Amino acid sequence: MNMKRLLAIIIPMFVVLFIGMGVILYLILNQSSPANGAQRDDRSDLKKEVVVFHDDQTFITNLKDSDSYLKADISIEVESEKDAEVLNKNLHKVRDRIISILRDISEDDMKRSDIQEILKNRIKQDLQETLKIDTIIGIYFNELVVQ
Repeated sequence: MNMKRLLAIIIPMFVVLFIGMGVILYLILNQSSPANGAQRDDRSDLKKEVVVFHDDQTFITNLKDSDSYLKADISIEVESEKDAEVLNKNLHKVRDRIISILRDISEDDMKRSDIQEILKNRIKQDLQETLKIDTIIGIYFNELVVQ
C-alpha cells in the first residue's frame, strides 16, 4: 500500500517536471525568433563582409549646359575584397562612367531635393551593368559641391 501511495505522488511530480522543462525549453528556443510570428531570414545571421572602395581622386566636371562645375568625392561599398579588386582593376571604367553620369546633370537638377539619391541609383545601376557585378551595396558621397 505504501508503494502505491509513493507512486501516486512521484508520477504526477515527474509529469509536472517534464511539462515545466518543455515549457522552459520552448521559451528559450523561441526567444531568438522575431516577434509577431514573422519569419526569420537565415541570411541575416551570416555576417557579410563589407568593403569600401574609394578612389583618392575627386570627380570634377562641368554641369550640363552650364559654366558651373561639380566636384564629388564618392565611395563605393561592395560585398567583398574580391569585388573591390574588380573596381580597382577597372578604375578607368568606373571613373569614366561616373563622370559621364555627373556631366549629364544640369543646374536645375542639382536643385532637386532628391538629386543625391537619383545619382546614387544611376551610378550603382550603371556600374553593375558596365562591370557585370551585382555586389554593390551602396554609393556614398563624401563631398558634393557645385561652384
